[in-house]
Amino acid sequence: MYKKEFQITENVSNNSFSYDKRTNPTITVPDIVDGSIDDVKIGDKIVFEDFDEDGNLKSCTGLQNFIRTVHPTTKKPVIIVDNHNHVFYFWYEARTNGQINNGATLIHIDQHKDIRKPAEKLNNSDDLNSVFKYTNSILNVGNYIPPAMEEGLVRKVIPITSESEINKNTPEGAPVPPDKGVRGFARLRGTESSLIVNIDLDFWAPEMDYIDNKLKIDTTKKWMEKADLITIATSPFFIDQELALKVLKELLYN
Repeated sequence: MYKKEFQITENVSNNSFSYDKRTNPTITVPDIVDGSIDDVKIGDKIVFEDFDEDGNLKSCTGLQNFIRTVHPTTKKPVIIVDNHNHVFYFWYEARTNGQINNGATLIHIDQHKDIRKPAEKLNNSDDLNSVFKYTNSILNVGNYIPPAMEEGLVRKVIPITSESEINKNTPEGAPVPPDKGVRGFARLRGTESSLIVNIDLDFWAPEMDYIDNKLKIDTTKKWMEKADLITIATSPFFIDQELALKVLKELLYN
């Protein structure tokens, strides 16, 4: 799946936002290629379109390609997409490939919790074609976590949407005072559970600057070092893509 770029023209998935108010409601979903962090490029096609809080239509370009790579140190798989719901498919692909198991712990680093409930359930999670269709018809950027929990792929979600949640769930070695945080990371992960670290780069949007950048970067990198799978979204509607790529390089360059 995701072997070829395609367009969504129907009132589904991320194209459903303000569908009836947009002149030509069409979005593009890029293909995925193997590569490195240097291969993550901004594309020229609209991948998300909606009205902002001032009533202005934002037509957002995303990535030229989704990228499949590995963590520079652990060599664990890393998937980089633009709109966040696409990671849902790659979680199931990783399960199929034996990279993660059911009952995973999900550390979700994001401005938003992404826990709205989708209109339909996933019928056959063992069929990646069905998962792909579900991801690109029923799911959108705000509702992709609940079905993974209902189906049993994810057992526990640890949301990181604020500074207090960083301090409460900090892995050992991250730069927080010793009286804060979970010092033994196994208490978060458990002894048997796979760990998915799921990052939305909008956590570094300007409105999140009240959280110290070094704290965000260093703590996220520590979590990434513990992960069995890392999924990252550049979220073009919620953060400037040049800024998103700058943060991405901070997270993935040694």
